[in-house]
This record gives sequence, C-alpha cells and structure tokens, in this order.
Amino acid sequence: MNPLKMITAGVAAAVASVVFAPPALAASFQRDVGDGIVRYADPANELCVRADDTTGTAWVEVTLTRPGVIGKPLVIRDDNIRHPGATCEVLTAFEDVTYRADYKSYWSGRGTILRGTFSFGT
Repeated sequence: MNPLKMITAGVAAAVASVVFAPPALAASFQRDVGDGIVRYADPANELCVRADDTTGTAWVEVTLTRPGVIGKPLVIRDDNIRHPGATCEVLTAFEDVTYRADYKSYWSGRGTILRGTFSFGT
C-alpha cells in the first residue's frame, strides 16, 4: 500500500472514531474511603459523604479544592453518631471542573485516622 493511501485511511479512521463515538459518560461515582464513602451525582452536581454505620464512632471529612484556583476550600464532614445519614453539598461550579478531594476517615475501633487524596471532574 502506498504511503498516501495509508495516511488517508488513518485520517478517515480517526475522524470516524470521533464522529461515531458514544457520548461521554457522566462523572458520577462512589468511592470507599476507609470508614465511609464519598459519592458524586453528576446530574445534580451533588457530593455526599457518609460515615459507616458501625459499632462505635466513625466519621469522614472531605476537603475539596480546585487545583490552581485560590479560594476557600469546601469541607464536608459526616459522622455516624450525630448524623446517621449522608451529608451532602451541591457543587456550584461550572461544568468540566476538576476537584481535588483530600479525605480523612476515623473509626473508634481502630483508633487511627486514615488519609487519602483523589481527583474527579464534574
């Protein structure tokens, strides 16, 4: 096959893959963070934090920041004693925003705090 036909075929395949690609999936997710979960519902732009319903005290705290953006972070905290359900906040930002989530989770049966970080987009 000559080089011009190979290039033409490659370009045609690339264009077809973009044109016929399925729509992007929403950024909704649920993530285990040790002693609870963090859940994001893209259609409602809602981030929920829930501590495990377990024996003893458990809590989860998530601090949201936007990399490269100066501003006050959003802190969402939930515990299983004072608030047995999830604690939720609506993220009032533009679409296609990237957040950094730093979390801490605690369970009295273990007695230590677990920490972690993950990023997600809206």
